[in-house]
Amino acid sequence: MKTFAVIALSWILVAASLTAARRDHHGKQRHNPKRFNHTTPREASYGEIHLRADHYHRQLYGIYGADVWKYYVRNATLLLIRDQPPKRVGEPQGYYGCSRLPGNLDEIAQLNRSGVRWVGLVDRGDCMFYKKIQYAAELGAVGLLVRSKTDEIVLMSTIGNTKNTSNHIPSLMIRKTVGDAIQRDIADFGNGKIKIKVTRVLVEEMKEKSTQQPAAYQESGGSKLFPSITCLLLSCLVFFSCTP
Repeated sequence: MKTFAVIALSWILVAASLTAARRDHHGKQRHNPKRFNHTTPREASYGEIHLRADHYHRQLYGIYGADVWKYYVRNATLLLIRDQPPKRVGEPQGYYGCSRLPGNLDEIAQLNRSGVRWVGLVDRGDCMFYKKIQYAAELGAVGLLVRSKTDEIVLMSTIGNTKNTSNHIPSLMIRKTVGDAIQRDIADFGNGKIKIKVTRVLVEEMKEKSTQQPAAYQESGGSKLFPSITCLLLSCLVFFSCTP
């Protein structure tokens, strides 16, 4: 009986090790796009965003626009779209993205000439959401992040963007505190120097993640749960081995 228990515990350890190996560096199962539930245009659909640079990785979440039907962005860089300089002294610099002639048009043109795919970052306000998306797409963006005015993120009404499918790009709203942190990161690494990846998240998963906003961190692997399970099983293994 003791031999059987030792063998059973050994197999459990092996199975747990294989499960942990299949997990990514966040300790979560990799997403399978085929598992997504169908959502109507008015239902919230969530996106997981990864930003990367040298020794830097920020993970955050956002809500897709109400009528978005493109969800994935890969092999792109993040670009803060800057408005034209303020006309009055003392006015803050704007980042609303409500014009076909942004203040950093030369920077955008350089990315386009180099064949670099980029995702824009703009602020909420000054014009309709679908206008921001339309202008960003016309400038060459493959996606758009909209920074909320608060830490409350809402379902953007982007229905106007469905009239021209050529201008349709993935668009998400993110929280203000996270957007502010990203802007500081851009100031540190340089505009257009941070890589971005956007994937769609299961609605069921987002119910658990909705309150999570991880800060920037260096990449690290493994699950925190696995070492605890391993220690428990090893203790049981030693106990059964020593029991007469």
